[in-house]
Amino acid sequence: MHKFIRRCIFKLQNLSYRKKLVLTSFTVSIIPLMITTIFCYYQIVSNLYEKETTALEYTLNTAADSLNHQLELYENLVTHVTNSDTVITTASREYGSIYEKYEQFTYSYDVFLTSVYNQHPDVEQITLYTHQEDLSHGLQLRPLSELTQQSWFAGDPETIQAKPQWYIDTDGSMVVLAKVPEPYTKYIKSYSDNCVAIRIPEKSFFYFLDNISDDCYVKISCLDRTYFEYTAPSIAGRSGEHMTSISTTVGNDWTITLEKPDYLIVQSAQPMIIVMIVIMAVCLFLIFLLSNLFSEYSVKRINRLRGAMNTVQKGNFNIQIHDRCQDEIGELTNNFQKMADEIQVLIKENYQSKITMKEAQLKALQAQINPHFLYNCLSLINSRALLTHQEDISQMSQLMSTFYRTTLNKGRSDILLRDEIRNVMSYIEIQQLLHDNAFQVLSQIDPTLPEIYVPNLILQPLVENSIIHGILPKQTGEGKLFLTIRRVDNMIHFTVMDNGIGIPPEKIPLLTQTESSGYGLKNVNERLLLTYGEASGLKINSIQNESTMITFSIPIPTDNGSTHFTSV
Repeated sequence: MHKFIRRCIFKLQNLSYRKKLVLTSFTVSIIPLMITTIFCYYQIVSNLYEKETTALEYTLNTAADSLNHQLELYENLVTHVTNSDTVITTASREYGSIYEKYEQFTYSYDVFLTSVYNQHPDVEQITLYTHQEDLSHGLQLRPLSELTQQSWFAGDPETIQAKPQWYIDTDGSMVVLAKVPEPYTKYIKSYSDNCVAIRIPEKSFFYFLDNISDDCYVKISCLDRTYFEYTAPSIAGRSGEHMTSISTTVGNDWTITLEKPDYLIVQSAQPMIIVMIVIMAVCLFLIFLLSNLFSEYSVKRINRLRGAMNTVQKGNFNIQIHDRCQDEIGELTNNFQKMADEIQVLIKENYQSKITMKEAQLKALQAQINPHFLYNCLSLINSRALLTHQEDISQMSQLMSTFYRTTLNKGRSDILLRDEIRNVMSYIEIQQLLHDNAFQVLSQIDPTLPEIYVPNLILQPLVENSIIHGILPKQTGEGKLFLTIRRVDNMIHFTVMDNGIGIPPEKIPLLTQTESSGYGLKNVNERLLLTYGEASGLKINSIQNESTMITFSIPIPTDNGSTHFTSV
């Protein structure tokens, strides 16, 4: 006992300051409130218990009246059906032809059942079981031999009585069964082997129990057979609870039993103690409010630091927190601010340095060529070629001019999408001229592509890789290059595919990690990742000696005011 007390004291000493304040306030205030509430509760429980028991008895009597009504209703209904001339004739008539059966079933028996269904919409099924084994008509008319196959029927058909008998199916549906009188002798109580079964769904038959089974156990039985049993979920699994049990008899054999745990009776009969609970709740609320205000003032500095830590944890390092106090909390707060500032600077410098490095690489590549000198030379070549009717040379010089004009792009690192496509198409035509049309080009370019800017030189290196390293090294078959650019929702998908020699599986991961001699796949992949994020990186799939496909996607900006172009 002494060790237990010491352990409790130790735990109390190690509670936070705010918890100590709240715990002290509640302990001092709640004890007198609890004593007052318990005293008043036990003074009024005995009276309220008696009132609740009276209410249960009234509910049980109401349910008994409803059950008696249901029994009389459907027993009278089955008696009416079994004594109907139509039913008696249908079950006992000797049919000479199929037409006689059709006429009796369709124009007499079905019409009669329809009228019954219309008057009693709660009835699910009426079935006439006849001793004539060759008679059947849907579920409305079945041979008597099938009665024993029903899941709800137990016993021998010969034991069926003229008086309506009740059964219950596995799904809870109620079935009332009665014999059909012999033809022309129904008034002297002579019955045949034929019988009628009427099925009523459980919800329709026991509808009156919906309002009394919320927190009770209900059982309806007859001659040691249970027809309905329900335990409310609120009391399920609470074995051992003391129950108040009330039962009543309906008719001669039916019994309704209603049981409710005592704790629910007392709990449901506490309107007079609500005032005490409200008063106690208001007092506790005031205690909680005042203790929280006082504790909030005491731990405000800690809460500010915790909020800043949560902000940083979510990835936002742009915080401003400062504590003028020179104690441990102030030192921790100021050091945390310095740490967040340093991390933010390091992230920004690292990210910006990568972008600057890639742009410098592109500008260095573009600067290797003197644009004015190149354009003048190509223009001179084109003029001389036209004078001498050398159309292939003229075409080559024009393609070279277009290609390098869009490639250099006046030193800019971004380019209009249509100019990038024009650049790669010029490059493809140059390669076809250089290699005497050694490969075929199939392109599908969406005419509704938006007028947006993209990083320069993101397609030409992919096409160059397919031609130089895929198609040209292949010795057999006609080379084919596939270029697809299409828009899907808010994304533009690019695909470059060839039927070349393919790439060994072990080399595919290295293509975007290893520097090449030119502006290769690694540079394109890194520029895409830096510009659009991880989802826009290059995806390379290859089947060796068959094909290689490179794909990537870029998002369409939503605030660029872009237009669409219809041709490239």
